[in-house]
Parts: sequence; C-alpha cells; structure tokens
Amino acid sequence: MQRYSSGNGQIINDQMKLFISILLFITLTAFVNSCSKSNAKFKEGTIELKLSDCENGSISGDNLKLCFEAVVSDSRCPANAMCIWQGAATASFSFTKNGNTHRFNLSTITMKPNYAKDTIIAGYKIEFTNLSPYPGTVADPIPDSQRKAEVKITKE
Repeated sequence: MQRYSSGNGQIINDQMKLFISILLFITLTAFVNSCSKSNAKFKEGTIELKLSDCENGSISGDNLKLCFEAVVSDSRCPANAMCIWQGAATASFSFTKNGNTHRFNLSTITMKPNYAKDTIIAGYKIEFTNLSPYPGTVADPIPDSQRKAEVKITKE
C-alpha cells in the first residue's frame, strides 16, 4: 500500500516505514540488553566459580555473594603420577551476607589442623568440592584463566 505525502509529492512506502521501525526497535533492545549488567543468581546447591569471579544470589531472603579469590596451594598428586599422599588444594574465598563480608580458606580434603573442606558462616554451610583442572591433565603451570572452584552452599 502506497500513499502520497502531502507536501512535496514523494511516495512514502508504509512497508518501508514498518521495516525501519522494527529494525530500530530490535537495535534499541539489543543496546539496552548489552548495557545491563549480567547478574548471575545462584541458589542453594553447587556453584562453579572462575578464579577472581564472584556470583550473587539470594537464599531465604538473604542477599549473598560468593567470590573465588585465589588458589593458595595445590599439592594434589598429578593424574599421571604415583604418589604416597593424595595431596590437597586450598583456595581463598569471600562470602558476603547482607553486606557483611567474611574471608576464609577451604581445602579439597579435611585433615586437622591445617585443612578444612567446609565451614559455616552466618548460617550457611560452604563446602569446597573441587578445584579444576586437576594437576597432570593440562600443561604445567596451570593458567589462572583455567582455574575453577566448585562450591556447595546450603542454609543451616
């Protein structure tokens, strides 16, 4: 359907106007979505964090944030070796509940007094279940960009 504009006699194509409107809408929507912050929300259960990353969540109305700060040590027996002891990986974390931050270390094994696999902070049990990649499965030294911590969080 075509019509004539009232001033200069040019033909205005209604379909072209519709196409441009849709294109403008899609472009603006994509722009707004790209500007919005990715706010991954965790729930009770297992969370995987990359080194130096944090994840926000909410459990039972509490505003929570869990961060994987650093790998403190990794003495786990490499996959391609025979060892007397399995070794342990220890990592540094921070946990924030309603604005109160707690820093702590957890290990992949529990062996007192130096290694604790879990802790209870502000009514939440936090358990360090895995550090990947496992030694001996990738080139040594393991780049920080490949480090991931698997942590389980439950409300006590």
